[in-house]
Amino acid sequence: MKDHFIDTATGQLLVNGEPYLIRGIELHNSSSSSAEYLRPLWRRFSDSGVNTVLAPVSWELVEPQEGKFDFGLVDAMLSAAREHGLKLVLLWFGSWKNGCSSYVPAWVKLDPPRFPLQTDQHGDPYDNLSPFSTANRDADATAFAAFMQHLGRVDGHDKTVIMVQVENEVGLLGAARSYGADATAAWAAPVPSALVEAVRAEAFPYVRCPAGVSAPTWDDLVGEAARTAELFMAWHYAAYVEHVATAGLERHDVPLFVNAWLDSVVPDASGSEDAAFAGGQAPGVFPSGGPLPHVGTAWKLAAPSIAFLAPDVYFGDFDIPFRSYADTNTTFFVPEMRADAHGVSSIFLAIGKYGAIGVAPFGVDSLTDQETLALRRVYAQLAAVQKDVLTARTRGRLRGFRVAGQEEETIALGRHRFLVKTATQRDDGAGCGYGLLLQSDEHTYLAVGHNFSLSLLPRDGRPVAVLRADELVTENSGLVPRRRLNGDETGAGTQIRVATESARVHGFMPTSEIPSGVVRFSVYSLGSA
Repeated sequence: MKDHFIDTATGQLLVNGEPYLIRGIELHNSSSSSAEYLRPLWRRFSDSGVNTVLAPVSWELVEPQEGKFDFGLVDAMLSAAREHGLKLVLLWFGSWKNGCSSYVPAWVKLDPPRFPLQTDQHGDPYDNLSPFSTANRDADATAFAAFMQHLGRVDGHDKTVIMVQVENEVGLLGAARSYGADATAAWAAPVPSALVEAVRAEAFPYVRCPAGVSAPTWDDLVGEAARTAELFMAWHYAAYVEHVATAGLERHDVPLFVNAWLDSVVPDASGSEDAAFAGGQAPGVFPSGGPLPHVGTAWKLAAPSIAFLAPDVYFGDFDIPFRSYADTNTTFFVPEMRADAHGVSSIFLAIGKYGAIGVAPFGVDSLTDQETLALRRVYAQLAAVQKDVLTARTRGRLRGFRVAGQEEETIALGRHRFLVKTATQRDDGAGCGYGLLLQSDEHTYLAVGHNFSLSLLPRDGRPVAVLRADELVTENSGLVPRRRLNGDETGAGTQIRVATESARVHGFMPTSEIPSGVVRFSVYSLGSA
């Protein structure tokens, strides 16, 4: 039986046969090109509560000359990760990375007749290998197979690598589709029958197949032209990735996934330098053909060896992509996200509300200790309650939330309901509260997170109050009570407050902070026996 795999029934990642929650970080693109650069960072990662590092493996570095492979950098990462008790998710930067082909070897870049690029309508090239070329596909597959074979040989016993990402943010920037000779021929060919069936089943909201056409070409499809072009690119990118993936799986069997540059909407995009990277909503502004939910069915049909599709989340309302990918994939994972306060405040939302197997804020290796304070706090809390989280999730007893400013959210869990607010009261409404609520038994709960309060709502017409509350701290790898909370710290038995900062009651009286951010409490209905 495999040691690392995705449970197809629950979507959970199992590592060494046990459920695993990824407390990850993703390195900068160039960090893993130097073992010396990374050497002082591994201890810092492990001391920060991280249990998994996502690191690129560059095709140009592992095959600098065709047929001659060098996996020294991979071996160095494996050795360092093992030394510091970390797992790895390796990211294959092969034919595509962020909608272009900058990570292919020089011998590929300098031979476009053999390894063709995609072109626009005028015949001008994009820096993007053609997914319609068997030469491109086979060269990538050969390199990926060699990489996976090496992993099987050097990591078959220790099993440090728990998953592999195939390519990175696949898609075409600059146009909805390619117009090269190979792409033009593919456009004129019949649409694959499996995809025709999916179109007829209305799997794609923007594209339809006309009645009475048994073997339609892409020109026969009806709908928005740019969306038809996007679907065309999605199918061919996915088929290419499938060929690469199966070549690797034949050598070493670990879960494979792909990630997407999203079609995000940024409300304040006007004049913002972030706008160019947010994706917009037009194929070609975001990488056309990438594994987004609205073309997810095409990806799953053309690339069945890929375990799941995953979003890279940086802009807009995180709740939207979280929900989209959780709804369309059995397994939900966030391999890239912002590492700032906005990103960190959404980690519990991903894990508790949408069942993520984990997250990986990007570029943490260049941040200071002060800049990673919030992330380290969240990961310390997750490490302390990981078993509780994984158990509660399987029983439907886990909720995640994020409230900002004056927002409120009502959470129903078991027989009780709670009103969630931010705990820090400021006149401008600023501040953000986020956390997890787990149910241990009928009347007992575990609250974890930062800067929120849970007010107990009535049940069956009776007021509900705190029966008992304890601040928990980590001791000998387990949680133990430190303080019995009551009085001001529980709002006289009406709420649970979880915050690392003191707040003011009536504008002048300070309440005590909860440094660990973990509280176990039980509730009861007033007047009931």
